[in-house]
Amino acid sequence: MRKFKQIFRNVGLRSRMTMSNIFIALIPFIIFSIVSGSVFLNQAQKTAVEHTAQMIHQVSNSMDVYVGTIEKMANYIQMDLKDSPLFHMRSDLDADWQTESAKIRAILENIAGSHHEVAGILVASKNDMYVSTGMSRISRDPFEEESWYRQAAGAPDEIQLISVVTGRNIVTNRSYSVDDVFSLAKAVQDPHTGEVLGVVLFDIRHDIIQKSIKGATIGEKGFVFVTDENDNIVYTPVNDVVYRVNPQWLRDGNMPVNARIQGGSYQIRSELSGYTGWRTVGVFSMDEVMAGVNTIIYILIASIIISLILIVTVSFHMGRTMTQPILRLKQLMKRAESGDLSVRFDSPYNDEIGALGWSFNHMIEQIDNLIHMVYVEQKNKRLAEMKSLQEQIKPHFLYNTLDTISWMARDYEAEDIVKLVDALTNMFRIGLSHGNDIITVQEEITHVSNYLYIQKIRYKDRLNYEIHVEESLYPYKVPKLILQPLVENAIYHGIKAKRGGGTVYVSGEARGKSMILTIRDNGAGMPQEKVEELNRRMSEHSELDEKTSFGMFYIRERIQLCYGEQYGVRVESQLGEGTCVTITLPRDKEVKDFDEE
Repeated sequence: MRKFKQIFRNVGLRSRMTMSNIFIALIPFIIFSIVSGSVFLNQAQKTAVEHTAQMIHQVSNSMDVYVGTIEKMANYIQMDLKDSPLFHMRSDLDADWQTESAKIRAILENIAGSHHEVAGILVASKNDMYVSTGMSRISRDPFEEESWYRQAAGAPDEIQLISVVTGRNIVTNRSYSVDDVFSLAKAVQDPHTGEVLGVVLFDIRHDIIQKSIKGATIGEKGFVFVTDENDNIVYTPVNDVVYRVNPQWLRDGNMPVNARIQGGSYQIRSELSGYTGWRTVGVFSMDEVMAGVNTIIYILIASIIISLILIVTVSFHMGRTMTQPILRLKQLMKRAESGDLSVRFDSPYNDEIGALGWSFNHMIEQIDNLIHMVYVEQKNKRLAEMKSLQEQIKPHFLYNTLDTISWMARDYEAEDIVKLVDALTNMFRIGLSHGNDIITVQEEITHVSNYLYIQKIRYKDRLNYEIHVEESLYPYKVPKLILQPLVENAIYHGIKAKRGGGTVYVSGEARGKSMILTIRDNGAGMPQEKVEELNRRMSEHSELDEKTSFGMFYIRERIQLCYGEQYGVRVESQLGEGTCVTITLPRDKEVKDFDEE
């Protein structure tokens, strides 16, 4: 008992409530199951056989009515077309044939369109001419050689039902296959001589049989199917029992036959239609009807199972109603634990659970506010640092440029100085950009072109440069001054450090949804360990020291503030061969200025 109590304490609240309700309600439900089960099964034994016979008769009569309706259509067509040129023309090349065939086809289309069960109609004459609703022959063999034509012509006063329509010299352009239909054929006779002029052929969907059988329920395992006079199955619901029914069991008229199929006991009844010649067969499971009749124990077990199902269902529903708010609060706590602080508990109840949910919401709001405060503080700190770094670049370059202008004024003519001053003016104009931090790619390229021109004037033959940027990138927006610091690094740390000077290459291309801007030089290069250390430090938010070249890290920070961690700067270099710096940006004409945040 102590062990049971321990196990019971470890079970969830909903399960404990369900088990308690089961034990409380089990005794009266057992009594109810015994009484009601006995009455139900006795009544089921009495009515099962009568119900099956009634269902079979109903299906058989429904099929007779459907087939009779189709026969009336055939008689109507026969009366309407008995004098048609279809049965008197000798060739479909006759000039009047196209007009006449269109009239006949319109009649057939009207009949088929008003009766869904009719899949197709074909009227064939003894002169090897025919009209149809989308049906045609496969080969030029005459229809008079077809079995359906010969059967109808051999008994012109009777309808011919063909359950298996495969192997015919007919193809249809309608959306049905030969496995979905059976056929009805009726001869067209001359009203005066009785001569067979042709045959009307209907393709009828199995829907008319399916509709009749669909309403016939014979227990869970029982079913109804239809066979023709040759014991071929005309239509059957999908199951694995029907093909194990021996046709010999159906030869004894309408007398029921008991048989064992696949280990189960079944009773088979059938009814032969004098009109269609088809047999409607009903199969129902004796095991279903007779289950539990032999012993009272079977009845008791069935009643207990039913009672348990009802009790568990009701208990589970009641337990879910009472415990669902708690489980919901538990799920929200797990989501909050994983970092999702947007969760809130919404309870329509003002009970203890509602008060607990209100306290949870208040706690989450406080935590979210604290985290937001820390985030804003850190972000503002980073932005202030970036602003400070940005302001350091402008005077740093200004002093070098003014120094260049000073010695050029002494050694060169005034025209060169004008060009240099113009380049410097353009640089300042783009660098200021009316206080905007976002400019177009074209403006950025113009800025770095002016810078390289100035440096070319200064270093003469020691410095060459090439700029190749796809013009399709010009309209896109980028943070300003992301190329000039990298070009400056290429000159001062690459070209100047190499004997004889070198070349700086600036290029840009579209790649998927991104743009790739590259600054490459053939200067001194860097050792591999320094390149790896540089890339590692740019992949994490590390603090800069006095010895660090802040320009590259500043550019990386600005790019990631604007676009996210997936974009930034990458360095590749080989000692003695040069350095390549790659900037990856999204192609987006609308970029948020981080100064506006």
